[in-house]
Amino acid sequence: MNLRAKLLLVFVALALVPLVALSAFNYWSGLRSVEGLVREASEDRAARAARRTETLLDAQEVSLIALANSTPLRDYVRELRQAARAGGAQPAVAQQAEGRRSTDAAAVAREHLGLFYVNNRASFETVTMLDAAGRPLFRMSAREGGEADFQTKDIVASGLRYNDGVWALTGAKALRSPLAQGGMHGPTLGTTVPVFEGAGDGTPGGALVAEISLKEILEDAAQGTALAVAVSTRAGEGAAGDASQPSPRVIVALDNAAGLIVYHTNEALRHQPAPAAMPYFEAVARRMRAGESDGAGFYDAPDGDRWLAAFRQVRGVNLSVAVAEDYTAASAGVRRAGAAGIALASLAGLAAVALLLLIVRSTTSRIERVARAATDIARGDLDQRIEDRGDDEMSALAESFNLMSDRLREQMRHEAESKQFESFMRLSAMLTHDLKNAITGLSMLVSNMEKRFDRDEFRADAVASLRDATEKLSRIVSRLSEPMRSLSGEYRLDARPTDLVHIIRRVLAAQAEPSMPLYEIEARLPATLVATVEPGRIENVIENLVINALEAMGAAGGRLTVEAGAEDGRHVFVSVADTGIGMSEEFLQTRLFRPFMTTKTRGVGLGLFTCREIIETHGGRVEVESKLGAGTRFRIVLPSSLFTSGERRRQTTKGTFAVHPAAQPSGPDAPK
Repeated sequence: MNLRAKLLLVFVALALVPLVALSAFNYWSGLRSVEGLVREASEDRAARAARRTETLLDAQEVSLIALANSTPLRDYVRELRQAARAGGAQPAVAQQAEGRRSTDAAAVAREHLGLFYVNNRASFETVTMLDAAGRPLFRMSAREGGEADFQTKDIVASGLRYNDGVWALTGAKALRSPLAQGGMHGPTLGTTVPVFEGAGDGTPGGALVAEISLKEILEDAAQGTALAVAVSTRAGEGAAGDASQPSPRVIVALDNAAGLIVYHTNEALRHQPAPAAMPYFEAVARRMRAGESDGAGFYDAPDGDRWLAAFRQVRGVNLSVAVAEDYTAASAGVRRAGAAGIALASLAGLAAVALLLLIVRSTTSRIERVARAATDIARGDLDQRIEDRGDDEMSALAESFNLMSDRLREQMRHEAESKQFESFMRLSAMLTHDLKNAITGLSMLVSNMEKRFDRDEFRADAVASLRDATEKLSRIVSRLSEPMRSLSGEYRLDARPTDLVHIIRRVLAAQAEPSMPLYEIEARLPATLVATVEPGRIENVIENLVINALEAMGAAGGRLTVEAGAEDGRHVFVSVADTGIGMSEEFLQTRLFRPFMTTKTRGVGLGLFTCREIIETHGGRVEVESKLGAGTRFRIVLPSSLFTSGERRRQTTKGTFAVHPAAQPSGPDAPK
């Protein structure tokens, strides 16, 4: 994943997504707040409507009780009962209605009832007077045009709804009957009130049966609590469309037993079964009909708006009242503001993304220029420079890169010079070592010639020695003529199978044995040990190691131990150990094989450097183990077969024991 994709992912995850999520949360919180306010308002108004309905019903019943307790009706009931006890006919209220003479009590009762009905005909559809046997005496009802109709005969008793529990009452009380449909103005509530003969008589002498119209009561309840605006139809509530504005809220009253809509702000839906007229309202209506005391629920109107309805039961009547608020209209402002907030947050985030991409693109292009320059430098083009005009971090990076490339060019120049000097030092060390050996031999020859030149056998040996010295000097000159081949390790001229045991014994005889008994010499050598090497150079290495061991022990003496043998079938080893002063770990790690580094008072520090060069040229390695005050052991490992790759092995030192990978031999014994 590139830098641009990573930054974009981080910005989206940590900025854009939280911003949009916060806007969505605010939107959701706003809707929840509106829902709470709408729910609270609808529940409060439903409770007010139910209480208002109960209050109006109670008021109508109180007026009926007052009518039943009025003096004219009590006098009339007393006259009825007296006539019944005397066995005579009832007072002729009916006869008076036919134009005949009647008693004064009957006339006053008729006049009083007529006045009551005229004043309350909007609330009562009928008021019927019953005698003590439950027979209707007369009925007050409304005529066409609003006048009162006083009926004294042909009253159908079977259609009269009254509560026969009235005859067991001993005091004034209104008894209700179930709701009835089909009244002149819609559903009615039957109410029965006892009429007593006198204040001290506890047995009703008659009863008033009234059909209270619920239309006026419910409309009054709706208007009194400001819950509805009268409209002829409502769009989306089932009525045919017109241009009238919908009410901001709806009030619905249900007959719980019959499931009929007793009242609705849309008159077209009144007196219809709720499931058929308002199927979308059925979930709430079902709870209302089940008699739940209160509750609330959402429903979706046909016009797509979502409404929240709260309902209450009307006390003492199998009637429930619901008030619905238009939640969609109430939350429209919050929805618009929330949607706008989410849109603005998204646009702001996208704008920030676009700006970020522009910045990243510019920065990435500048980084790519630095990367291309670095690649060119890695390929060897050190003249690369980055031109970046600015004052930001990228400009500082470009300047640092230019400074780095300048220093790299300078460092490479110094490194090239250092490599040339190192090559010169390596060649000088090897040639110096060989010249030293040649000069030493010639010096000894010259010294002996002064004493023994007169001897024939000495002169023969001297001539042979001069011939060897001449050949050695010729080889040195040949190596000087081809320094690159000499430095690469490809200068071997006479690598051949050689018995290393013979070389070791010759070195010990020449260098160590003359110093006995100052030094104890222990040689652990096999009968023969053959390796394909250049005999002279390997002899120089062993000789140098033996001399170094003797010098490390010094005049105090010590033990010199020389071992040799085969190793893993493909290599041979020669070990030279002493009990001298030893070397420190710091010297082993940093200075041991470097030229001109020595712990001796004499010498220039080229011996071990030359030894390592010769051993590595043969494909071998040098191992060193030393400890201050305990002595040192050098161990050289050589391939037993001819090594022809010409690859030099890098000398490393670890702790006090330097181990180098074995050179891979070539030839028939080389591993496959």
